[in-house]
Amino acid sequence: MPAQRWDISASQDKIAELALVIDGHKQTRVFVLCHNNPDPDTLASAYGFSYLLLKKFNIKSLIGYGGALTRAENKAMVNRLRIPANRVDQNDLSAHQCVALIDAQPLTGNNLIDSRSKRPFVVIDHHPLRKASQKAYFYDIRPDYGATSTIITEYLAAAGLTPPKSVANALFYGIKTDTNSLIRSGCKSDLHAFNYLASISNPRVIGAIEKPTLPLNYFGDLQRGLANAIIFRDVACSFIGNVKTDSIIPELADILLRIEGVKWSLCFGRFDEMMVISLRSKSRTQRAGLILRRLVGKTGSAGGHREMAGGQIPMQIMNDEEKTALPSKLIARFLKLLKRENSTSKPLVRND
Repeated sequence: MPAQRWDISASQDKIAELALVIDGHKQTRVFVLCHNNPDPDTLASAYGFSYLLLKKFNIKSLIGYGGALTRAENKAMVNRLRIPANRVDQNDLSAHQCVALIDAQPLTGNNLIDSRSKRPFVVIDHHPLRKASQKAYFYDIRPDYGATSTIITEYLAAAGLTPPKSVANALFYGIKTDTNSLIRSGCKSDLHAFNYLASISNPRVIGAIEKPTLPLNYFGDLQRGLANAIIFRDVACSFIGNVKTDSIIPELADILLRIEGVKWSLCFGRFDEMMVISLRSKSRTQRAGLILRRLVGKTGSAGGHREMAGGQIPMQIMNDEEKTALPSKLIARFLKLLKRENSTSKPLVRND
């Protein structure tokens, strides 16, 4: 059976549209903004888009993100591939009129664009479309895609550009992580982009990024998270407590979802004055992103896809009693959303 042709016609149209927008605004420098606490997909997409701007449109750019790089793999990715991404704040963002928001959308709470008065120049993302994104001069939102890195890879192909090794490695790793090596939801475009990048990326470099050295406190947080895990029928929940790095939270959520019989895993921990939450799901009928947004409500922010989602709840204005009660409230509310509130609980790890 012949291989299906990689259809990049939509991206070819988008490149033509982007060219018109850029020509109409005579931009000479663009601030490429990742989402806060950036993951491989947003870092890779920003890196690839920055390369596109330079080689296709002769436009220089800066890459920035709010929050921090915490996960060891993400630090290794930036360092090994020499991605010129730096931590920025609102003052840095305000100094730039032209902002391209990559792998995120305005007013979602996971990036520095939190004001309706700030109109992004460009928005490119693979999460469900938000109304605020439509106010950008150029936007391309593809929720059926498994990774924004796939969109950027198509842009490069549509522009007739072959990414250099560093950019190819980044985009390949971005697709790999956001689709869990194409196991998680995505589309045929993810497969085509993945295979294309595999032919020009370096597997040794990818392997070195995936298996970095880990600090000792990582294992303490992991041990505590496993010890605190509770199973409610097909749901695993764990409040890790205070964590040294919030990267352990999504990693533990991934681990707990591998437990036999578990279809949902909810992990959260307190990082500084923020309750950081990760949700994973195997459900075919409910979306993790929607469930987590309902769980967080107006007290915080959340977003994600069918199988995975992340969110956070600020705790600065909470009193000590509210902070203490928050973990049990989150678990109770989560079980109620899944109609598991009457399920019997049992610890994952027994000490007897």
